[in-house]
Amino acid sequence: MKTQEAILLPITDRQKAVWRAVCAHHASERTGCGIRDICKAMGFQSPNGALSHLIYLRSRGWVEWREGRANSIIPTLASLEACDD
Repeated sequence: MKTQEAILLPITDRQKAVWRAVCAHHASERTGCGIRDICKAMGFQSPNGALSHLIYLRSRGWVEWREGRANSIIPTLASLEACDD
């Protein structure tokens, strides 16, 4: 059986910065991050700014999280494998 490879769709530079913040938090804390962690890292005043970026990143295959769970935002394995920076 052939495994289906995840396809990462392109993102903007700002969205890539949000993705990098998720990766940095995941690497340093070894846990998922929350929306407020992204706000702090990116200097957003409102959680809505972070959430809109995260929803777009999830639709493009760059991050994932479990609905209703706190601090569960993590980079996808495909995004980590595709970006070696």
